[in-house]
Amino acid sequence: MNILLIDDHFCAREGVACLLKQIFPDLNVFEADSFAAGLAVAFETPLNLVLLDLQLPDKDGLVGLVELKNQFPDLCVVMFSGLDDRELVFEALKLGAMGFIVKTVSRQAFTEALRDVLSGKVYLPPSTVGSQPVFASSAIAGIRPVSNPAELGLTPREFEVLSWVVQGKCNKQIARQLGIEEQTVRNHLRPVFQKFEVARRAELLVKVFERGIVFGKPEVGN
Repeated sequence: MNILLIDDHFCAREGVACLLKQIFPDLNVFEADSFAAGLAVAFETPLNLVLLDLQLPDKDGLVGLVELKNQFPDLCVVMFSGLDDRELVFEALKLGAMGFIVKTVSRQAFTEALRDVLSGKVYLPPSTVGSQPVFASSAIAGIRPVSNPAELGLTPREFEVLSWVVQGKCNKQIARQLGIEEQTVRNHLRPVFQKFEVARRAELLVKVFERGIVFGKPEVGN
């Protein structure tokens, strides 16, 4: 497995590279101190993942993200930053990132985040979505708590599945949580994607964020 780390701070880059090798002993870690250097590596080496700093000396990280996705549409890119800003996180998702890891996370959270994105999941910092399903009782600052699935044009089960997707759960975890088959989860997600007019999990998360939706306690049972 090949991971490219693009970060202009030497100490931070070396520390993360060392941690990556401890977590994944068979991992090949490539380092770059600028976007241009990182892009050159990407052209020469097949990569499984790019950890891209948000602030680089030669290019804004989000601009670099767009360039990487244009050149390598299937490449998994995760933003890696000291900034923990909800709007930045979702802007990165809009542009094609598979996640946003804040540099202050614990070793365990960092490890779980990498495993998530490498398995095809979208990773968001807990400050963005929380570590548990979000249940709200009142609207604040543009946030609209939703407890009735019909408000989103969803069935009760689609609503429940969506609430777990927003928490970053994969289909297997959702199936285990709800006591149903993984294929059944996929069957419920298909109309959810259609109703939100999206094709990817990341796009679905962005739509939920843009509409200011949080999940109130369901009024309808299974």
